[in-house]
Amino acid sequence: MRIIASLFLFLLVNSLFAQVQIVAEQDQDRNLTLFSMNPEKIPYTIRIEFSSLENLESMMGNIIFSVAEPGKSTLVKLKSIYVNEKTGFRYNTKLFKGDFTLPTQKDQPYLIPLEEGTKLSMRPLIVQVNSSGPKSSNPPYSGVGFFFEKPALVCAPRKGIISEIKMDKEVNTSGPTDFESENYLEIYHQDGTFTRLSGLKANSQKASLGETVIPGQPIAETIEQANPHVKMIQSRWEMGEMGMIWINFPIKILSASGESESSIPSEELISQHPKEVIILELDKKELKKFQK
Repeated sequence: MRIIASLFLFLLVNSLFAQVQIVAEQDQDRNLTLFSMNPEKIPYTIRIEFSSLENLESMMGNIIFSVAEPGKSTLVKLKSIYVNEKTGFRYNTKLFKGDFTLPTQKDQPYLIPLEEGTKLSMRPLIVQVNSSGPKSSNPPYSGVGFFFEKPALVCAPRKGIISEIKMDKEVNTSGPTDFESENYLEIYHQDGTFTRLSGLKANSQKASLGETVIPGQPIAETIEQANPHVKMIQSRWEMGEMGMIWINFPIKILSASGESESSIPSEELISQHPKEVIILELDKKELKKFQK
């Protein structure tokens, strides 16, 4: 028999950025199970560090990483040491968007995020970090820019869920390495990675927050300006020596002339959305709808 530990409700319910809640349930043997309640459409990785355990034992250690799937998920079970003694605990949490435990599909090509038939060039984008230390001769890869002659529809490069939208800026900057002050859409993919498309026309989104989009689906418009361009960044959480770190990584770009590396400049490309590539990521329901 399992009962909710209502006497400890103040201590055992913890809200993480008003997105995910942690709830504890206690059984008749005083064992505790921590659950996550995630109202979002995408998962979150939660770091839990127990600072105090009273008559409880965590078989996973005092620091754990667990995934809060959409809805209710089990995070960790705490075993009571002595049945007739009271239990209690204290903990700290950190929340990371997405599921970092999933293996990245490194061989999965990305479509050029522009409507089919668009002529363009692309080049990697590098952001120099201001610091008092020596400048690196090989600064880290940040993303890729696509440059074309006239405004075009922006399309999803892979299947995913729209995880963030910021499309309310009427005045847009035009610098090719300005990522922070522009309108953007973020897509969360099935392998735990994210795509951010920025430099978009204000309020031009064609998909809503939490909506699943498929490769090649129009999701926004580009800005009408002298040198139209769109920036695309692929990112993920990765476990490093100092803990979780957010990294950007290069990808394979698919065009009419084949695959290209996003970290290598390319000229005279033409966007193409091959059916055989699109259907690779679709489930049965999506495939049936796509083939109509």
